[in-house]
Amino acid sequence: MKKLPLLGILLYYTTDIWTQTYQTDTLAARVERFGTGLPQEKVYLHIDNTCYFVGDTIWYKAYVTRSDKGWLTDLSKIMYVELLTPDGYLVERQQLKMEDGRAHGAFTLTDSLYAGYYELRAYTRWMLNFGRYEHPHSKYTEDMFYNEQMARDFFRDYDKLYSRVFPVFDKPKEAGRYTKDMTVRPMRRYYKARKGKPEIDLRFYPEGGHLIAGTNGRVAFEINDEEGKHLEAELSIMDSRGKEITRTRTLNRGRGVFTLTDMKPNEEYKARLHYQGYDYEVKLPKVEKEGYALHVERKDSVLRMIIQGATESKEELGVQIQCNGVSKAVRKLSSGINGKDTVDVYWASLPTGVNQITLFNAEGRIYADRLFFVNHHDYDQPLINVEGIKQEYAPFEPIELRMKLLWHQDADISLAVRDHATDETTYDNGTMLTEMLLASEIKGFVENPGWYFEADDSLHRQALDLLMMVQGWRRHDWKMMAGLAHTQFEFLPEKIQTLSGSVHQTYSLLEETNYGEPVYIPIIDTVAPIYTTAPDYHKLAAMGIKGIAPALAKVLTLQDLYGPLIKKMKKEVNVSASFIQDRDIVDASQTTQNGKFYMPSAVVNDNYVLFLSASDSTKSEKYKRRRKRKGFMDEQAYPEFYVKLDPFFPVFPKPYSYYQDATFEEKFALQDSASREHFTERKLNTVTVRSKRGGLRRLDHGKPALVVDAYEAFNLAADYGLNCGMHDWRTFSRQVATAFFGDMGMDRHFYLQEQYDGKVIDLNPEHQLQPFAPIDKDVYEFANQSPAKFLLSQNRMEKYRRLRHLDKLYIYTDYVPREQGSWKYSQTNQPDVIIDYHLLPNEKRHPTYRDRRYAAKGYSVCTEFYSPDYSKKPMPDTKDYRRTLYWTPKVKFNNKGEAVIRLYNNSKKTVIAVEAEGIITDGKPVVWKSETDNTYSR
Repeated sequence: MKKLPLLGILLYYTTDIWTQTYQTDTLAARVERFGTGLPQEKVYLHIDNTCYFVGDTIWYKAYVTRSDKGWLTDLSKIMYVELLTPDGYLVERQQLKMEDGRAHGAFTLTDSLYAGYYELRAYTRWMLNFGRYEHPHSKYTEDMFYNEQMARDFFRDYDKLYSRVFPVFDKPKEAGRYTKDMTVRPMRRYYKARKGKPEIDLRFYPEGGHLIAGTNGRVAFEINDEEGKHLEAELSIMDSRGKEITRTRTLNRGRGVFTLTDMKPNEEYKARLHYQGYDYEVKLPKVEKEGYALHVERKDSVLRMIIQGATESKEELGVQIQCNGVSKAVRKLSSGINGKDTVDVYWASLPTGVNQITLFNAEGRIYADRLFFVNHHDYDQPLINVEGIKQEYAPFEPIELRMKLLWHQDADISLAVRDHATDETTYDNGTMLTEMLLASEIKGFVENPGWYFEADDSLHRQALDLLMMVQGWRRHDWKMMAGLAHTQFEFLPEKIQTLSGSVHQTYSLLEETNYGEPVYIPIIDTVAPIYTTAPDYHKLAAMGIKGIAPALAKVLTLQDLYGPLIKKMKKEVNVSASFIQDRDIVDASQTTQNGKFYMPSAVVNDNYVLFLSASDSTKSEKYKRRRKRKGFMDEQAYPEFYVKLDPFFPVFPKPYSYYQDATFEEKFALQDSASREHFTERKLNTVTVRSKRGGLRRLDHGKPALVVDAYEAFNLAADYGLNCGMHDWRTFSRQVATAFFGDMGMDRHFYLQEQYDGKVIDLNPEHQLQPFAPIDKDVYEFANQSPAKFLLSQNRMEKYRRLRHLDKLYIYTDYVPREQGSWKYSQTNQPDVIIDYHLLPNEKRHPTYRDRRYAAKGYSVCTEFYSPDYSKKPMPDTKDYRRTLYWTPKVKFNNKGEAVIRLYNNSKKTVIAVEAEGIITDGKPVVWKSETDNTYSR
């Protein structure tokens, strides 16, 4: 097949021309071209330890592979790694330059962070083209944005990005005393557990996707409690007449399977079960009159696909099997099916890993699809060996490890040597092998994935097949690959650092008023207060209080205030960018295309300053220079155009499954007397969670949920499209809250309060709201309720209005983004948000600008891991409490495939754990763990 360049393939699949009937082999050929021409990328992070303490450093090595080949990617040259808090707030995002699909870095867990289960999330920009969907939100929230496209970009979410969750414990109160306490972020409100009948989540997954009349169908099921914990249960399957058809029970991890025979059209089956003293009844999917059922089984040397069912008209059918998006087998059923047909494919022709079967017709309708796992044991053979590990090491004793590649292939391998005493076993314990072969192909979290590879007996094979059957999501979307679904590739694989953004018309802000004074809003022809702490007239209207002007019977959004003033760009403009680092300045410019720009940026490491502006390209250079100088350092001056970077990074965190932040339970605890003896009061696999409980407590100003730079918060809001690139103090808090919390998954605005260096404002009498006609007395009295007795002079209030005086924003809330939609936030329990403005100390001010100015970050540069040299005997009082004794992102092997690693122990008797992971040139993962980890080598 002739190879097409990547851009040509993109144009081929993003053109909407697939509106007619084709032959099945034509569609299958498209899928094949897509899989090899537009492969996806997969990420895996190898980290240096199994748990951390506040104050530690997380060292990591990133491997990015191509889905079609399995080897390290040659598509993207840049990747992104994010550290997220247990609540889902971003701690730091790092941009890494990849060399042949590899990169490494480190995050510091600063003392200001809380303990809890943190997440590492990693992706390339190319990966963000796949598995996209719209994050749930209220329709009204879209009016908070400059236009619809910016709202869509903000609420863009992703089915599957690489994630690794690990525990972070409190900073030791005494050096070297690693007690595994976990003091989580305190909440003001305590949500009591619900009483009464517990909720369960019972879901059914017919094999192939549908129950078809006249066929026999296997149905997998999965049952969890409301927190996602797997349940053991027995189910009775009943027909519509109440007759028990079959009885079944869970087999592994809350999953099981049963068979329905000779199903009748429109039959409605249901499952009954008894749990914790309560009875439950859950409906199964309805039986469909037409269609095809798919059953898959292995028969000796073949994979047998049994297809049952029929449609009114005979039609051409096709069966396609793909693995990692690459087509592996295609079969054509030209005469259609009447009743039953069988398709066999040689088992040996299918690669090890998750395979996907799709049964389709010439119109591209998918009648059935199914995941199944193939294991030829071609990954079982060890690829590396590590020797020289002693049972125990004395304080400061030298450690020498001998590593050898067993098949003399080039390999990229990272190595961690750590003190086994503080290892923490978690359910998120995947390896390079389990991630690439299994977890990356499955939506959501696969707990303890290595268990599926421990043995190839009937128990493990059945459990793995059940895992395949309960998946309703496909990483490789067959319809998209066949060109039958709308495909939009927004991002090319990044090769170099770039700036991508857009230019829009700006507009004049409403008349400046003193704090507490209403302003005339021409759009709605009404006088109203628009500052954040203004009374919620929407809430008053809901309370039945009369006299509310119709235009005020809702929270005013950006569209309410400025919507008709927002105009589309009618011409292209010139965008100028200046990159400043120390004394170096690099300028770049570009003319927009359809209002957008995409320009190479200066290659920059670490922090730098970026200025962005746009000018009318038809004007003279003299005019442009004069325009650029005038008002350049005046934040209240209007820019010629609203210029913004287009954020591409994911906004919303995924909720943790029950097992991602649960304590690992194992039947046989590791017995390690040496590690227990020499670290005082350390307990493996034990977590003590400390969190105060009670009612709504007084706000603790020392424990915010977020602390952000005011200027950076303004830039974030502007890039999201929550303003027009101009700072307006009256609506700034609402912009910031929306940028960080969205709409909390609610159909109403959350309560938002402003504070100023820890104090709540109380308006001077002459600045109290005046009732504006027509409005009732009740409204006026409510509007003038004051939460505190703190008076601010207009002079001081003026400073809080301007970015040049603002330092940090301290944000307090009980809201946890990972728990959006939780029952805890229903009704009156919706979390409040408090934004506390802090001025720069000592009357300082920093420069602010008319045009966009960013404190930007280039490539993250990682320092080298420090490994002390104790070849000379250390002083008697030397204390060394390292938990990670050695870390290298790349082991250097000689031409014989051998390497010697030398390091020194810490200041205690130590049992070490050794972990090596990586990949060889043909794409096979390398995994080696010492026996203390009770795992395996690959």
